[in-house]
This record gives sequence, structure tokens and C-alpha cells, in this order.
Amino acid sequence: MRRFLGIGILSVLITGGAILLAQGEPKPQSASESLESEMPQPQPQETPPETPPPQGEEAQPAQGGEQQAEGKKGGLPEFKAGPYTYELPPKSLDKYYPPIAKRAKVYPAYMDTLGRRFYDLIVDLGAINIHKEDAEVSYFLFKDYYEFIADLVPEWKDRFLLDDVKELGKELGFIKDSTDTTKAEKAEGKGKPKPIGESPKISERAKALIKKIEYSCRACHITEIPRVYARYYWHTRDLRMNMATFMVRDPITRRKMRYRIFKRELQRDLYTILRSIDKGSRMQLRKSVQRFVKRFNYNQSLCTKCHETDPYLFTTPTIAELVSDLDKEAHKRVPSKKILRQVLSSLYVENCKACHRVHLPTTYVQRWWYGEFDEVPEVPAAKSESQKPTASETPAQPDTTAQPQPEEQGGGQTK
Repeated sequence: MRRFLGIGILSVLITGGAILLAQGEPKPQSASESLESEMPQPQPQETPPETPPPQGEEAQPAQGGEQQAEGKKGGLPEFKAGPYTYELPPKSLDKYYPPIAKRAKVYPAYMDTLGRRFYDLIVDLGAINIHKEDAEVSYFLFKDYYEFIADLVPEWKDRFLLDDVKELGKELGFIKDSTDTTKAEKAEGKGKPKPIGESPKISERAKALIKKIEYSCRACHITEIPRVYARYYWHTRDLRMNMATFMVRDPITRRKMRYRIFKRELQRDLYTILRSIDKGSRMQLRKSVQRFVKRFNYNQSLCTKCHETDPYLFTTPTIAELVSDLDKEAHKRVPSKKILRQVLSSLYVENCKACHRVHLPTTYVQRWWYGEFDEVPEVPAAKSESQKPTASETPAQPDTTAQPQPEEQGGGQTK
């Protein structure tokens, strides 16, 4: 009898302890549960089409007539940043980049060769002992290739100083044209170029022409490289989507969405964690950390969609350790606010901020080009005095649907 009595008392104690533990230590929430009770959610948006918008000059922006303005070519808006205007590059440039062009016939390869030939000439002219034959060969190799490059993209031909390159050849004595001097000048010996071999230095006019040619190249690079890189380099590896049209599948909702929309959800999770730390809400903290970790790890896996090799350069072991530390600290019985904030700060500095500085500018340019900016939200007009119910009207019944209850703070405070 005593044995049964002892077993019964022990059972009561175990059952009561389990109930107390369940109340004091709430179970982690499912990753699929909503955060609507924690912070306002945006209105649901339609899933964007999987097919990216056309990227030619004939493409039209998704925003319609509001995006069209004077001075915008090809139906696509231009992106202005200070003195810069980032329109789409010339259509004729498409055939010199993948997937149309092969590796050996891409525009950057041509430009690399042109740069090499230009600096071959500079080196030969700046040598201690100038050899006319070497400098002459370098000059004509550069001149011929310069003229070849100028014809590749007709829209850019006026950027090339073809006349100045010829003048440089005349000043160096490599190009002799009898029409450049009058008979009187020829009789007096004027207008006759001095052979390079007679002097260890080139003329000041030749130096000025070289500087002018080099400056024209750098000026063109400053204005054209940003939009060319944004157009031809910032794509997924299969060249199907750029930064503006990149589609991903959210690991929480399983919905397919634009990458930037996914990043907004990740950002929302981050700020929910910070707010949970401030409030001392362990339940909300765990729930938001669970969602953040799942989305953050998925975000790290997306690097290989664009970066073909060495993914460890973008998803370092240090970041993985920080994410693990965040998850472990959040699931402790009494999480430390100080440690949580330190881990989040390290994640932001070592990963988020550096990546954003590289990717955001190009993303904004592409979003502007293809009409991917969000539309202005429509706010309903305020009700006028005449629309308010009168005393004779029956007031609307209050909504009796269940409302999210405020979270209990007891038993789960962070220190």
C-alpha cells in the first residue's frame, strides 16, 4: 500500500513540474508562423513574373507612362547620379559581350590589346636610348589598332582622337605628308620633322599630344565603364537575370520573389531581433532569430548564383560561426543582451555592409533602367463629415474576431 501511495505522490510531483516548466520555458515557434503580431507587415504583393524584362533598346519599363520623359532613349529611363547619366550602353555593343561574343572577341579583350600597344609606344619613347625603328613600329601598331577599335561601336567613334593620333605621327617624324607644308616653308627647311635619332628627347608638342590621347581614354572609361559593367557583368551565371530581376525562393514562405523583396524580409527579421532584445521578450527573440538564421544562411548560398568560383571568399567560416553564436545565445535560458548585440553588430560590419557597398549601386541603376522601382502606395482619402454616421443610423457591429494577444513577459526575460 505504501508503495502505491509513494508512486502516486511521485507521479503528481512529476506532472506538476512538467506543467511549470512548460509555462516558464515556451517552446520555439515554427519558422513558418507569421510575425504579424510583432510588427506591421506590408500588403501582399503579386509574385513578379519569372521571365526578366527585355534588355534591348526596344524594352519598355514596367512603370508605364510615368517612367517616360523627354531625353530618354529606347523607351528606357536614364539613371542620373550627380554629373553622371547612366543610360543603357549602345545596342551595337551587345555583339562584343556574352552570350553573343566568344571569349577571344569580347570588347574588353580588344581594349586590353589597345592599352598594351599604347604603352608599348610610351615605353619606347621614354627609353634612355630612343631607337627610332622600335618607336616607329610601336606607333603604327597602336595607330592601326586605334582606328580598328574606333569602328567597332559607331556611337562611340567621336570619342576617339583619330586626327590627334595622326598629328602625333607627323610630330614624331613617322608620317610625312607634303601637303602639310608650303613651298616656301620647304625651301627654308621649315616643316621638316626632326628624326628621333638626332635627339634623346621628344618634342613638347608630342608629349602634349600623348597626354591628350591618354586623357581621352580615361575620360571615356570614367563615363562608360560603370554603365557597361552594370549592363554586361552584373548578371547571374546563366545570364538570364540581372541584379534587378534576380528571382529567389524564400525559405520561410516558399514563395518565389525578387531578390530585393527577400532582402527586405531578412532586414525585417534583423530589426525584429533588435526590438525583441530591447523588450526582453524571449519568445519573440527566439522566433525572430529562427527566421533570420534560416534566411541568412539561404542568402549566403546565393553567392554562387553569380560568383562562379571560390564561394568561400563570400561566405567565410567567421560568418557561419557568428550565425551559430546568435542562434545558441538566443536559445539559452537567460540570453545575454550584450552578447546578442555584439554578434549582430559583427554580422552587419563583416558581411552585410561590405556586400551592400559593392552591390547596391549597380542594383539601383538596373532597377531604374528596367522600371523595377516600387510604385507609390495609394492612401485612401479621409472620410468627410458628411460620411460620418448620424444618430439615426445603426452603428456598425464591432469586429469580434480574435485579436493577437500581447505576449506574456513573465518567466522569460533577457538580462
